[in-house]
Amino acid sequence: MLGDRPAAPIQRVRGTTDVLPPEDARLRRLESTLRDGFASFGYQGIETPILEPLELFLRKSGDEIIARMYSFSHWNRRLCLRPELTASVMRAFVDELQGRSLPLRLHYGGPMFRYERPSRGRSRQFTGVGIELVGASGAAADAEVLYLACAGLESVGITRYRLVVGHLGAALQLLAQLGMSDHAQGLVLDQMEPIARGRVNPDAAVARVVDLLGGPIGNGVASETAAGLPPTLADLPPEQATAIAADILSRASLPVEGGARQPGRIIQRLLAKARRPDPTDQVRAAFEFVAELHAAAAPPNRLERQLRPVLEKRGLSTAPLDEVTAALGLLEAYGPLSPSIEIEVDLSLARGLRYYTGLVFEIYVDAVDGPLQVCGGGRYDDLVRALGGREAVPACGFSFGLERVALAGAHEDGLAPRRVLVVGVTQEDHPAAIAVARELRALSDVAVEQDVRLRGVKSALRYADRAGLDLVVLIGEREREEGVVVVRDMRSRAETRVSRGDVVDAVRQRLG
Repeated sequence: MLGDRPAAPIQRVRGTTDVLPPEDARLRRLESTLRDGFASFGYQGIETPILEPLELFLRKSGDEIIARMYSFSHWNRRLCLRPELTASVMRAFVDELQGRSLPLRLHYGGPMFRYERPSRGRSRQFTGVGIELVGASGAAADAEVLYLACAGLESVGITRYRLVVGHLGAALQLLAQLGMSDHAQGLVLDQMEPIARGRVNPDAAVARVVDLLGGPIGNGVASETAAGLPPTLADLPPEQATAIAADILSRASLPVEGGARQPGRIIQRLLAKARRPDPTDQVRAAFEFVAELHAAAAPPNRLERQLRPVLEKRGLSTAPLDEVTAALGLLEAYGPLSPSIEIEVDLSLARGLRYYTGLVFEIYVDAVDGPLQVCGGGRYDDLVRALGGREAVPACGFSFGLERVALAGAHEDGLAPRRVLVVGVTQEDHPAAIAVARELRALSDVAVEQDVRLRGVKSALRYADRAGLDLVVLIGEREREEGVVVVRDMRSRAETRVSRGDVVDAVRQRLG
């Protein structure tokens, strides 16, 4: 009958992942290890809602994040699934924590959502684990954040990695020197990251920024019409110029009707655009400087002869480079990191988030398919004020991509809990098996399962073998009478009879 047909399966949303055992346990161990390391430096845990006001991320996150947000309206409220956690944590600081003593050290972990093209290490739901150091500026604070990022990776077994450190101060100086507005500077910073990663051609980036600034690059009726307006109109009063332009366009049979706007309003906008200076040269000069900074990237011991001259020849302050050098010097004072670490200073690094103001950094691990970014962070001294804080508060932090850290090979199976199955031979033996399992659960890093299907010894051993368990503890009527248990090693298949009082020590020894 039709009603007996099985229902069609419901597929998971594309770009998301079901985290199955034992991978779920592996990720939980990873997060716990990282956050325990943060706690040892005085960082305290914080959890923020997954659902946030859309405005929180529109203010400072930048176009690259905003374009990938999951946003929607509900009961006339504009909401989104959080695309990153720094803004959420700082929103919580403004709402709840401004009265606390500074510096305030916070650590967090949780899911984030971005509409990405699914690929290796990139999905639409992922887990961020990181810290925020709120209320401290300067090299001492930057160095602590850098060290925790490096030490966190090493605590989970990643010892070969590349730390790339930058500073937005150099690019911001050049943009101000070019006379670019804050809005224009933000648009340029948004494109620095795609250019550095090779995702955007520099000429295409120039065209995009100029178009967004209202320059001569565009399309549609408005652009074509603006190109045909006589430049002398810009010298006339607005009302007279509008009347003359409307008459010229009417005589030339050029359409200016567009949606709900009146022709006069369209002409006024075109005249305003015609009066606006062409920003193309400024934008191109900015991206040429970014390329120059990227080409001069170097390890710390070559900064003086390779990077400093790039700033000096343009008359720019070398303070950003000095701040990076100071932070890296203090990083060494924390103690030796892995000898396999590579450090590079690249002042073209922008991170793709508009709220960064100073030192920024990323960490990469070499993988089979190429470098994998596992961490990113930096300084954002203006974010508290931008989110409504009473005063400006310096802050810096970073976040690991937990799934990427796992993909990079951290936490091998040797760190997983060992697994033991306790089996009562018959239903009458089950209460004694429960008592043994209860005692074994006192062992650390040991997962103790109970045979609740009561399916007999042969079936239980078959399950233990297929599931990859380490030991099986068997209890039957004879064992109960003699006060012993049978411990079976599933790797060697060896069985040992152990006194009931010694079962915990016996299991501990066999698990190593």
